[in-house]
Amino acid sequence: MSSVSGVGGGFRPHHKPPSFDQIDSNSDGGISLDEFESAAPKGADSAKSEELFKKIDADGDGSISKAESDAFKEKAKKADSLLQSFLFSLQADGSQNAQAASTSDGVSAFGQIDSDANGGISKDEFSAAFKDGRLNSDQLNKLFSSLDQNGDGSVSQDEVKTFQSSLQQSGERHRHRPPPEAFQNASQAYGSSSQLSSQATTETNYAKAA
Repeated sequence: MSSVSGVGGGFRPHHKPPSFDQIDSNSDGGISLDEFESAAPKGADSAKSEELFKKIDADGDGSISKAESDAFKEKAKKADSLLQSFLFSLQADGSQNAQAASTSDGVSAFGQIDSDANGGISKDEFSAAFKDGRLNSDQLNKLFSSLDQNGDGSVSQDEVKTFQSSLQQSGERHRHRPPPEAFQNASQAYGSSSQLSSQATTETNYAKAA
């Protein structure tokens, strides 16, 4: 896992994150906010660290137990896996590599995000699917907006296909002339999300260490 420029940095591959026991400096079986912040990488945003601490501290008792830490890491792992599958599906042509664009249980990434199975992904569904993953809310909002091309607050399968086409056309046109702004924006939003999905932010890496 390497650092991400502009997103607060991250652990480099040769820097092993501290374990739960290492962060729990007084060995009382729980991680306090002070311990959490003390173990954070240099330059970590304290407000974001506190926000993350509260997210991991599921029962809100002011201390992160090993069970809460493990539960959060499992949720983060699932969110990241779904994000990878979804981003992969944006590169597929609807049939090519369809299996690889599905989640481990064989359900398409789109289908898993569309929790109410109404054929469209709402912004709430999109945010809920990835809220414990590596992208922050601003990055998720930009990607959703690029996918929701008619601005109705829901992403349909047709819009996903249009997005796939826009990425392909953007790449083809770029060989001859700059792509239209809409295609360029879509490509940039996808590219940023794709890059960040394979690299952890400081806060996410820190949570996984705990």
